[in-house]
Formats: sequence, structure tokens, C-alpha cells
Amino acid sequence: MPKRVQVLKAKPGQLRAGWGCPGKGQTPDLCYAWGGSGSQSPDARVLCNILEEAPTSSGRSLREELEARGYDITTLKFSIEIKSE
Repeated sequence: MPKRVQVLKAKPGQLRAGWGCPGKGQTPDLCYAWGGSGSQSPDARVLCNILEEAPTSSGRSLREELEARGYDITTLKFSIEIKSE
């Protein structure tokens, strides 16, 4: 039985990327989440651009490059938190 894919969520001040559902009932894909309290949607867009749009030296996106090298993108997990004062 396949594992149920959750909607990706972030804690306050956290930025995340990982495999999930963009919304209930939608097809799983690489998703991005931000938790407010300093982290914002433009921050998630920067991360998305790096992983899925900016070309690597091969001309492919980082996501495409990792998949071409045999990595399972469904296992990708990234999180970073706002620096505390």
C-alpha cells in the first residue's frame, strides 16, 4: 500500500521544501511552505527558483540534474529557520 502524501506545512519562522501535496486532493509534487513570523512567500519562491528553474552547469535545473544522477526527488527534505536574535 503506498504511503499517504501530506500537505507540506512549516512552523513559524521556518522555510521548507519537500515532497507533498500542494493541496488536498491534488497530485503530489515538490512543494514549498513558509510559516510566517519572518518567513514569507517570496522566500519560498527563491528556494523554488534555485531547485526548479535556475540552470546548473549542465543547463538543467537542480531538480532535473539530481533526478538524472539517480536521486529520488520524493525523498528531498529541506528546512531552514529564521535566525534568532
